[in-house]
Amino acid sequence: MEATETNILKVIEKIHLHSKDSNLILEQYAEVRNEINFVSNYFKINEIQAILISSVICISCFEEIETMAMCAHFGMEKLAFIHYTSDIQILMDKKILDKKAQHQSAFDSFSIKKHLTEFIIANLPIPHELIKCQAEEDTFHEFLGKMDKLSDQKDSNDIDPTFFYFKLAALIQQNMKFKLVHYVQANGLRLIESFVFFDVIIDAIAKGENNFQSGLQSTVNDFTHRQRDTFEFMADFLAHKSKLTQLDLLEKDRSEFASKHKIQLTQKALAMLEEMEGIKIGFKENKNNKLAYPDTIQKTNLFYNPAEKQQLNTILKSMSQRSFLDLQERLKANKLPLGVTSLLYGAPGTGKTETVYQIAKKYNRPIFKVDIAETKSMWFGESQKLVKKIFTDYYELKKDERVCPILLFNEADAIIGKRKNAGSTSVADTENAIQNILLEELENFNGILFATSNLVHNLDPAFERRFLFKIKFDRPNPEHAAKIWKSKLPMISNKQAVILASSFIFSGGEMENIARKCIMEDVILGTKVSFEKVVSFCENEKWDKNTGSTKIGF
Repeated sequence: MEATETNILKVIEKIHLHSKDSNLILEQYAEVRNEINFVSNYFKINEIQAILISSVICISCFEEIETMAMCAHFGMEKLAFIHYTSDIQILMDKKILDKKAQHQSAFDSFSIKKHLTEFIIANLPIPHELIKCQAEEDTFHEFLGKMDKLSDQKDSNDIDPTFFYFKLAALIQQNMKFKLVHYVQANGLRLIESFVFFDVIIDAIAKGENNFQSGLQSTVNDFTHRQRDTFEFMADFLAHKSKLTQLDLLEKDRSEFASKHKIQLTQKALAMLEEMEGIKIGFKENKNNKLAYPDTIQKTNLFYNPAEKQQLNTILKSMSQRSFLDLQERLKANKLPLGVTSLLYGAPGTGKTETVYQIAKKYNRPIFKVDIAETKSMWFGESQKLVKKIFTDYYELKKDERVCPILLFNEADAIIGKRKNAGSTSVADTENAIQNILLEELENFNGILFATSNLVHNLDPAFERRFLFKIKFDRPNPEHAAKIWKSKLPMISNKQAVILASSFIFSGGEMENIARKCIMEDVILGTKVSFEKVVSFCENEKWDKNTGSTKIGF
C-alpha cells in the first residue's frame, strides 16, 4: 500500500473494528496484517503500537480517551493492559500521544497530538521530525526537569511520599557528574535541603530572574508530607541552622511573618550556577530601606592633607570583608572589644561624612545613617529607649546583611560634647543619660561605626577611649585645595586653580557650593562662566568677610 493511494483513516478504522475483544493478541489480526504494516510505516511504530493508536483515534475521534475505554474495547482487564504501558510511553515520547494525568499513572486519559490531526485527516504523510523520539539530553537542565516532574507526581498523589524520597535520592546520586549536584552532596546537604535548593533554581530559571519567586513554606510543603516536618525545617532555616543559609546558598526576604517568607538564590549561588553549569540568571538585591547601599552612592574623588591620609589608611586596611573578619578574630582571641569605632571631626565642609560614604562605596558596605541633630528632639522623655533602639536596629540589620554595615552617627556634636553638671536642669540630666547609654553601647560595640562632628575642642574625655580612631579634618592645604578646585571646575586652568586655592581658604564643601553656582549660571542664563565670575562667587561665599560687610544670597 502507498500513502498516496490508501486513505489512512479508512485503514485505521478497519484495524479498530478488528480489534474488538482481541486482547491485543497479534494472531487475531492476520486478516488486517497489511493495514497494520501500513499504519506502522505511517507513524514509524511497531505493530502493537499501530493497533493501539488506531483504536485511540477511532474511539476518541481526536478528543480524549480514557484508558478504561480502551480496556473495554480490547476486552481486557486493567491488570493485563498495564503490560502495554511501555508502548503507550513510546507513543508519548514520539509526540504522537498526549497524556492527561488523572489519579494513577497506569490509567490516565490520552489524546492524539493536535498538530498531527491535520496530516491524518488530509491523508498526508507526517514529517519524520514531528514523530521522532528525541534523544534524552544528558544536561543539568534535564536533571532539573526530571526532579520537577517527580515533584509534580508527588503533588498529584501519583507516587507515595516514601517512594518519592527514594526516587529523588536516586536521581541526585545518578547525576553526581554535574558539578553543582556534586557540591550539594559533598557538603552534606540533607535530601530536603537539596530539594529546596534545586526547586528554587527551577523557579528562577522558569521566571528568567532571581526575585523572590519561591515561597519558603510552599516549597518545603512540596517535599514534606507532614506539617510538623515543614515547620521544623522552616524554624531551622530562619534560625540559620540549615546548610542552605550556612553555606550562603539561599536567602529570605524581609517579611515579618514566617508563613509569608519568600526565598531566592544568593549571589554566591548564582555565581556557582553560572560557573559550574553555565546558567546565568539576573540577581535582585535583597535590600532594606533603612540602609544606603553602595550602588546608590556616587563615586567622588576626595583629596586629603598628608596627616589625614596617613590616619585614614590604617582604617581602610581593615575595611575589606576578609580583613575585617580577620581583625575581629584576632581581637576576640585577645579578649578585646570587636568593634571598629572612628571619630572624624573638624570644621564643616571638610569631607568627613563624604569620606564615610566613599569608604562604604569602595568596600561594598551598606550604611545605617543616624542624624543625631534631627533625632535629638525626640529623645526627651524616652531617651534611653531611643538610643538603645539605634543599636538594636543596627544589630538586626547586621544579622540580615552578608557584610557588616557601617553605623554612621552624622553630626554627633549633640551627644559627644562635654557633659553638663548633674542636676542643673532636666534637659541636662536627659542629655547626660543619653551619653551614658551611648558610652555603654560603644564599650561593647560589635561592628563598624563612624561618627562625624564639627567639634574640635569640646569633645567629652569619656568618648576619647571609646573611639579607636580619632581623625581631625582640616581645611585643605593650598596644594590639595588646587586639586579640589580643578576637580570641581574642570573648565579652569591649573594656574587658575592655584590662584583660587591661595586666595580663598575654603573647605571642600564651600568649593562645591561655588561649582553648583557655576552650573546654575550656565543652565539658567545659558552663558559660560568666566574665571572672573568664579572669583566673584568666591568673594561672596562668606557671610562675614574681612571688610566686615555681609553678603546675602549668592
